[in-house]
Amino acid sequence: MPPTADRACAAELSSLRKSSLARSPIFDRSPLEKEFRQRIAIVRKLLDATDSSPGAAGEMSPIDVSRETRGLSIVLLYAAYENLLKGISRTLLESAVQLRLGNRRLKPEFQVFAIHSKLRALTDISATQIWKGSGRGVIDALLNEACSINSNIFPNDGSHMKTAQVATLCEAYGLNPPGPLLQEAWGRINTVVSERNSITHGQRTPEEIGRNYSIGDLRNLVEIWERRWCEFLADVESKASTRDFYRDPR
Repeated sequence: MPPTADRACAAELSSLRKSSLARSPIFDRSPLEKEFRQRIAIVRKLLDATDSSPGAAGEMSPIDVSRETRGLSIVLLYAAYENLLKGISRTLLESAVQLRLGNRRLKPEFQVFAIHSKLRALTDISATQIWKGSGRGVIDALLNEACSINSNIFPNDGSHMKTAQVATLCEAYGLNPPGPLLQEAWGRINTVVSERNSITHGQRTPEEIGRNYSIGDLRNLVEIWERRWCEFLADVESKASTRDFYRDPR
């Protein structure tokens, strides 16, 4: 193929990529929201199937497992929330990578993710090695014109998905404070985490946890959980849908 044809082909490919990027939202919440709502729908199905209230689907069931189901519902609500947070983190990082911004053009929040492996490596070396190239390696990575973000990194703070973890995620990415967005769900997070942990670690049974809730309590919590986390996700999309969210202004 003649050189002019090569250049024309490359230009057309570049134009198609730019056009595709322009058409696609930078941060698309749709897949995350769909999966989250599907997980919530499973909780509702379980509650419906074991609801022993008069006229409810589970009224005539010969075995009453409604308490166990309510306890397991807490575990599933936790799983839906944990998966959503990790999905948000991964999508934000993937969005930054797809914008093809070099490390030097990223905002500091995203630069931390770009040099994450370098920073971790510094904790495993002696103080003298910092001055023999390892420290300069961090600076070189920051000035890199390519993007070295690993989208599998999650800003884990060790709080095991309690409210502190949500706050850490928002601070790490420069998102809005989560408390006002999550409203009444914010005050329920630590309880859900604690009860889930007590079940999965064998400290308490699903039945014991289920005794803390009536069927109405659980249905109300499920409603709050779905509504507020979807509103939180929509706010993330609103913030993260412009290039300026990811790049440092020159």
